[in-house]
Amino acid sequence: MQSSPPATSLTKDVTPPPIWAPPDPALADAGIEGEAVVATVRVLAMSLLIIAPTWNLLHHAEELIHITGFTVTLVAGLVAVFIRWWLKQGRWRPWVGFATSAFDVSMVTLALVSFLVVASPMVALNSTVTFEMYFLALVATSLRYDARICIAIGLLTIGEYGALWAFAASRYDLADPAYVLRAGPYLPVDLWTRMLLLSVATLLSVTIVRRAQRLLYLASHDRLTGLFNRAHFDRALAATLQSAARDEQPLSLAMIDVDHFKQINDAHGHVLGDRALRLVAELLALDMRRTDIVARYGGEEFVIILPGTTLDAAVVRIEALRRTVSSTPLDLGDGRTVSIAFSAGVAGLPADAEATDARGILDVADRRLLQAKRSGRGRCVGSDLPTVEAATR
Repeated sequence: MQSSPPATSLTKDVTPPPIWAPPDPALADAGIEGEAVVATVRVLAMSLLIIAPTWNLLHHAEELIHITGFTVTLVAGLVAVFIRWWLKQGRWRPWVGFATSAFDVSMVTLALVSFLVVASPMVALNSTVTFEMYFLALVATSLRYDARICIAIGLLTIGEYGALWAFAASRYDLADPAYVLRAGPYLPVDLWTRMLLLSVATLLSVTIVRRAQRLLYLASHDRLTGLFNRAHFDRALAATLQSAARDEQPLSLAMIDVDHFKQINDAHGHVLGDRALRLVAELLALDMRRTDIVARYGGEEFVIILPGTTLDAAVVRIEALRRTVSSTPLDLGDGRTVSIAFSAGVAGLPADAEATDARGILDVADRRLLQAKRSGRGRCVGSDLPTVEAATR
């Protein structure tokens, strides 16, 4: 026990990120999978949608609208095949969801514009089948698990259709009997209703994403500390190792164990023990980059994945964290505090020959954690030399 100034015990609220914040790694992984699903469905949809334009072209080749419809659908199909191939090469980037979603709605708009040019403005504005493709595109945005995409693409869809309507109303007499005879009457209330339905579809897609975000967040986070849980850590480690090998980048992993945690529980009770774990979790997370992954491994153990970080640099960072934690006492009330310390073992690739897969790098880090404990605890070990401490204390 010591009488240094008490520290505030911070806790994490297990809630999804703000609506306009980038999704955290767990949701980003789900979004990547969703993007792949959309890419496959897009190819299948284009394969089916090309049937009707092809039949129309074969039987009414003299009509320009059928030529245009076939051309637009064919181009969309070819782009869909390219997108799926490109994603299968592992080239996903954070902007991909925005770009492919914008492509989906813009191809629908392009088809409506082509109807305006080669047929009549009312054929474009009163289209039923083509217009309804907007809703498929908006529903697909929810599979990216990113509310920003839903909002941005919803606004883009409303803007494109609204611009088409405004252009047609300013350049054509929409009440012309020739237009009405071919495509039905011009009823502004119907078009406003369509704009409203697009808005509702956008709101629905955002709601779906926010609900999915919360469920995924709860499934991948530890409820006590707010950090990632063991299940998500295992998935993230495998993916990060694969990425590091592909890009030939270093990667380090730290395994951390709170020293004498059982004594804290025995002396002060499990409630304060939980507060101690939350404080350690908060301090670990404060110094992390967005690409780093901090997880509760089990009990009083934590693990940190440090992509793009060499073993030596990781040891320096974990040692700095160890010092921060040991110098931040937990307030017991009544002016009393208790110090918290941890031991850590650090492994990394390509420095450690054994760290070629998830099991290998975990074994090395665990072995060095055990070495830190046997050497007196309260230290960070980043090598297998039994008498040499890997960090300057």
